[in-house]
Order: sequence, then structure tokens, then C-alpha cells
Amino acid sequence: MASFPLLCHRRCRRGVSELYASMLMIGVTLSLGSFVTFAALGQFGLATGSASLGATLQQSSAETQLGLVYVAVASSSACPSLGGVEEGTSLTLALFNYGTTSFTPSAILVNATSFPGSYSAVPSGSLGLFAVTLANCAHSAGQSVVVTDTSGDVLQVVS
Repeated sequence: MASFPLLCHRRCRRGVSELYASMLMIGVTLSLGSFVTFAALGQFGLATGSASLGATLQQSSAETQLGLVYVAVASSSACPSLGGVEEGTSLTLALFNYGTTSFTPSAILVNATSFPGSYSAVPSGSLGLFAVTLANCAHSAGQSVVVTDTSGDVLQVVS
């Protein structure tokens, strides 16, 4: 028995078992994979933030920022009802001006039909209401509305 430790000292090799080696390799793979995933997500976040910042800067440099409040069609007895909702021929458009300059529409297009006219200006930080008389009966939903001004600013919405 005294010779066993001497034999083991020269012949026995201590190392990591296959089970521990497999677990270590899985851990290393998961660590590297999560590092690559987080780096890719970080780059995606930077690209998204950059695009959002670019759009914000472009919009603020234009000094015209409009928001659609509502599009409503007043009911008329001459028009039929669709799904229990009365249709009408008078469309009212409400726009809020978030920009730093006033916005004066030169034309309003409803479903590609132009309604040019002298519309009142919407000062900065205020609400503007615009009424358009349509040739045919319509309802509020599904209207494509484009508002333009003389400087080329365009707002397009679909209600």
C-alpha cells in the first residue's frame, strides 16, 4: 500500500471530467452569445434613436407641426345612413398647430377632390376648424384628407 501513492503520483492524471467540461463550454457559449446579442440590440437602439432624432430635427426645422384633432361629417337628411351612422355633405376638419409659425391652408383635398379657398390662418399653439362642402354624401371614417399651404407644407391624414 505504500507504493500506491507513488504509482498514482506518476500515472494518475487529474483533470476535469467530461461532464464539467461540457458544462463549462455551455457556460462560455451562453456568455459569448448573450454578449453578441446585447451588442446587436444596443446598435439597433442607437439606429432607432438616431432616426427618431433626425425626424424630430427635420420637423422642428420646418417650424410647421400640425396634429389632426378630428374629422367629422355632419349628418344630413338627404343622405342615407351607413351602419346606423348618418352620412352628410359637410366635412369639418380640426387641426392643432404645434409649430412656431402660423399655418394658412391654401387647399384642402378630400379623397383627391380639391377644395381651394381662402382659409383662415392657424396661429402657433391654437386650434383651427375648417369646413368643406362635399359634392356627395360621405361619413367620417375612411376619408383621405390632404391639407397644403403656399410654402409647400403638406399634412396628409386618413380618418
